Amino acid sequence: MALVGVVTAVLAVVMATSSQAAVPTAPAQTWGVNGRVSAILPLPSGKVVVGGSFTAVVDGAGATQFTATNVALFDPATGRFDPTWRPSVNGSVNALATDGARLFLGGAFTKVGGVNRDKVAALSLSTGALDSAWVGPKFDGPVDVMRLSAGALFVGGNWNTVTAGTTAYAQAKAAKLAASTGAFDTAFRPTANPTPGDVPPSGRVWALLVLGNGNVVLGGDFGDINGAPSTRRIAVVNPVTGVPVKGFASTANNGTSTATILDLATDGTTIYEAVAGGGGACTAVDATTGARRWTWHSNGNGQSVRVVGSTVYCGGHFSGTGSFGGQTRSKIAAVDAGTGTILPWAPVINSALGVWSMGSDATRLYLGGDFTKAGGVSQQHFAMWVDGAAASVPSAPVLGGSAGDGVVHLSWQPPSSDGGSTIQRYKLWRKPASSTSYPNAALATVSTGTTYDDATVTNGTAYTYRVLAVNGVGSGPYSNEFTVTPGTTAQSAPSAPTRLAAAVGGTTVSLTWTAPALAGNPAFTRYDIYRGTTSGQRSLLTSVPVGTTTYSESLPPSGTTYFYAVRAVNTVGSSPDSNEVSTAGSSSGAPTQPTLSATVRAGGVDLSWTAGSGGGAADKWVILRDNVQLTRLTDPAARGYRDTTVVSGTTYTYKVRAVNAAGSSPNSNAVTVTVP
Repeated sequence: MALVGVVTAVLAVVMATSSQAAVPTAPAQTWGVNGRVSAILPLPSGKVVVGGSFTAVVDGAGATQFTATNVALFDPATGRFDPTWRPSVNGSVNALATDGARLFLGGAFTKVGGVNRDKVAALSLSTGALDSAWVGPKFDGPVDVMRLSAGALFVGGNWNTVTAGTTAYAQAKAAKLAASTGAFDTAFRPTANPTPGDVPPSGRVWALLVLGNGNVVLGGDFGDINGAPSTRRIAVVNPVTGVPVKGFASTANNGTSTATILDLATDGTTIYEAVAGGGGACTAVDATTGARRWTWHSNGNGQSVRVVGSTVYCGGHFSGTGSFGGQTRSKIAAVDAGTGTILPWAPVINSALGVWSMGSDATRLYLGGDFTKAGGVSQQHFAMWVDGAAASVPSAPVLGGSAGDGVVHLSWQPPSSDGGSTIQRYKLWRKPASSTSYPNAALATVSTGTTYDDATVTNGTAYTYRVLAVNGVGSGPYSNEFTVTPGTTAQSAPSAPTRLAAAVGGTTVSLTWTAPALAGNPAFTRYDIYRGTTSGQRSLLTSVPVGTTTYSESLPPSGTTYFYAVRAVNTVGSSPDSNEVSTAGSSSGAPTQPTLSATVRAGGVDLSWTAGSGGGAADKWVILRDNVQLTRLTDPAARGYRDTTVVSGTTYTYKVRAVNAAGSSPNSNAVTVTVP
């Protein structure tokens, strides 16, 4: 199975480390799908693309929410899939990759969006629409895995012929395409040959990864690559020619056998194998020589493997007493990467075939398979564990509302950060406006949506409300307070303006914003614009009438940054602040490419960067380590981060990108460091 993403169900747990075993916490039930998921791709945006063989998105109990054909977009912050992002693919999606703008699909399909695409295709990542300009070759068998590296898309699977245009090439099981166009690279020609005597003939490339030096690792059930000795089941090949690299030799990975490899992962110095045949195994080998470092036998196939920090997660369809290295495990196990020690983490995954794939981002481990229950929670083929050490409580919501006759209508904006753990519910408190304290008991708990109607009020009495969000870690801070008086002519302040943006052009800064969702009663009559030279510390600059959602003024003096926020105002009072923006790097459109540097210090790697010139200002920063999201910073002013999760003797490559509402910048320059 391709480790380009993961089929997953979602639970909150503490992920295992070499010093502390993972301990499941109360699971947060999330949506899933109604069939097997074969690939999941965590995105720098924090969302996750899921591919497989399914026709609908379902809730935890299995009830259909909307149709989705073999690929869908999951939001870990809400635990739900996006119903507006719905590509149509007529066959299974087995593999996923992205360059930040395109989403690449591999599988057994022949049409995408009703257009002919034979086993490979590219979509717009933002919309899910087919990229009609990207046309790959045709394969006469399925694509099972794909990896993107240095402008090339490497693919593996079970085919014998690649047809580019009108020319058919006898190119079995592995190929290289141009990521920009889909063009077939005729120079890269590894051929995976079957093992003599296998019936039916073997040779499939199930797994593929790219090492830090650019070399490509192939894994599967092939007998050899290009007839080279010591390439049974696994080979390291040159990324230009596909010729096996000398010095790396396959070794026994399941007892005394060199068995089929279904998945591969690496931390740079070690390659981890998910092994089938004769039961199965999870095995670690040296990335340079292939020498075995440790191995654990299981009573069912190893089908997926993922390394997160110092922990290797091994998934498959093993179960029962002594099922994994003599320990009792059910479809998933955790192993210390360095020592090979089996860790105590042991959640129970149901179903016969169990876990088929895995993936991770900075705070979550994703599992996927054909299960319907994970850790005792109903989860449909898709599960997510949250790293308790990395996750935090969510930030505060922004509360607003309006009053009616015998009712208060409350609504709130979700927190700007979910803390790396899915928001499970909101809790509301109410007190008489004249009171100095809230009761201990919450007024209400809201598990779905961001609105609540309080019909237990008395007309003419003023009430004050507040709300907080709860995720798998705990309760976040309270929102702003919102005071309102219900009645037949109930009055209330407006809600906050939204989507405030600042664009710099020439010597002028121009502000734009969106009117509040709730106009208040009576309706607001003006906007107050606040400005300051320090974030969060602003004073009234000017006011503009209702109907106006723009304002321009001269840029600040050189070396000074202006920070802005907007409020809507009626006779009751002011709304909460809008989001804050600044003149620092502000312009229209997506941010431009930042510049990154890194310094190795005791206990970690210190990253620092400068924003690109021109383009839009960043709302957040996404930090990548070895092309996987390490963390996401929601402070637009952030210009540095310390990575304390590094391992001595390991080489890491970092990149950073800026993100705002208009899109994402290109990745920064890559910076590679080795931790002593």
